[in-house]
This record gives sequence, structure tokens and C-alpha cells, in this order.
Amino acid sequence: MEKITLVAMIFLACLAFTATPLLPQEKKSAPATEGGGHSHFTKIPATVEGIWKAIQKQQAGLVDTVAKKDLGEAHDHAFAIRDLVKALPAKVSAEHKTNAAAGAKEITKLSADIDKSGAAGAQKATEANVKKMGEAILALQTKLQTSELKK
Repeated sequence: MEKITLVAMIFLACLAFTATPLLPQEKKSAPATEGGGHSHFTKIPATVEGIWKAIQKQQAGLVDTVAKKDLGEAHDHAFAIRDLVKALPAKVSAEHKTNAAAGAKEITKLSADIDKSGAAGAQKATEANVKKMGEAILALQTKLQTSELKK
């Protein structure tokens, strides 16, 4: 009888461990992860204007972070800017999608450059990359505004 009880207990224990993943779990949106185990989640505003405000806020944070020589945190702002800019093509009108997508591609590359130079502790290179990103953001904003004015 002891053998049957032991087998039953083992069976129930195995069942408990394997059944747990079958139970309903709370759904969470998974944040994007970048190298190093950091997770990045950027809330995307519903409007183009909201996205631009968020980009400007993150850009100011990026400039401030790099000026304080806190290069380890620069990637947080750079990736937030990347995520915000990547959301623009879906929010702008059809005739602006090409410009928005091209700008997003360039800024995505620059955010990776900021991450690499920041991780390496290269202050001057990070400052240069931040400057390039600022110029790319301004150029994208100008292109999108100029095409809006032509309407």
C-alpha cells in the first residue's frame, strides 16, 4: 500500500508542476530588450504631436545625461527616441510615410551608435553621436513639416 501512495503522491506533484503553465496568466506587454539584459518600454502617444513632444523630452534627457557623463544611461533615452520615431510612419499620412520611415531608419542606427559608444565609455564619440541624432531628428521634423505646409 505504501508503494501506491508514494506513486500517487509523485504523480500529483508532477501534475501540479506541469499544470501550472496551463492556468490563465495575467497578460503583460513585453518590453523590448536590448543587449545587456536591459528592458526598454516606451509608451507611444496616440498623436503625431504627442510623439514629437515625447521625442523632444527624451532628446533633452539624452543631452543632459551625456553632459553629466552618465553614459551608461544614454542608451535608455536613445532607444526611447528610436521607438518613438519608429511609430511615426504608422501615424503620418500616406505621402509622409517614406520620409518618416527613412528618418526612423537613420535614427535607429544612431541610437545603436549611442549605445555602443556609451557602453565603451567614449564620451566624445557619444557626444558626437548625440549631435548627429539631434541633427537627424531636426531634419526629419523639417521634412515632415515642410510637406505639411505644401498642402
